[in-house]
This record gives sequence, C-alpha cells and structure tokens, in this order.
Amino acid sequence: MAASVESKLVYVHANTAAKGKSLEAQGVQFIAAEVGDYFYLTHGNRGVYLLGQFSGPANIFSLKGNGWVDRPFRLIRFAEPNTGYEGLQKWWAPNDRSTFTAVPEHELADFEAFILKPFFNISFDEFGVSL
Repeated sequence: MAASVESKLVYVHANTAAKGKSLEAQGVQFIAAEVGDYFYLTHGNRGVYLLGQFSGPANIFSLKGNGWVDRPFRLIRFAEPNTGYEGLQKWWAPNDRSTFTAVPEHELADFEAFILKPFFNISFDEFGVSL
C-alpha cells in the first residue's frame, strides 16, 4: 500500500461485486466516480489511513494487471494514528465488508462524527458545508 500512496494511486478490481441488494457493482462505482469525489482509504479494519480526492479518471490499463483499475488522487490529509474503526456498523464504515461504497447524504452527520472528526480532525462546518 505504501507504494500506492507514494505514487498517489488507489486500486480496485473492476469485478468487485455489488454489496447486499445494491444493483451496481463496487468496481463499476469506482470507475464511474467523478473527478473531485472524496474517499477515505482503509485496509480492512486494520486502520484508517488517509482522506483523498480523485484527481483523474479511472485507468483500466493498470500496472497491477488484468482486471485492476487505478485512479490518481490528491492527498487531503493523513489520518491520526489509529488501530481501526470502533464506531457504529454502517454500510460505508470500515467495520463492514466493502471496497467502494458511497456515504448516503442522510448519513453525512454520522460520517463526520465517526470518520472525519476522530481520524482526520475535520468537520464540515470549518469548510462551510452545512448538513
């Protein structure tokens, strides 16, 4: 993962399946995400590592090989040192088995309380975002 972060690329396998009853596969969502969309990077629930923003489109000719897709990103902030997430079980949280899942608008306050504030010391208010 360190090499990925150093090269400012994040990876998802294009065939990563949909979660639960979702109709759209997570790999497809990763490819379709807009340049400028934000994400947070974890590795299972072993730690929350960084907050990033996609800076370019998906690249299907990834150096990782067949089926892998990479996207360039801009580093927003590294996470505070941590050993993982211990908050509520959420579809989009690190303690739920997922690869690339959007946070629903109606859960942005939970996202701020459980991810942004404790791991990145960021609140929506300080950036002029009202929920």
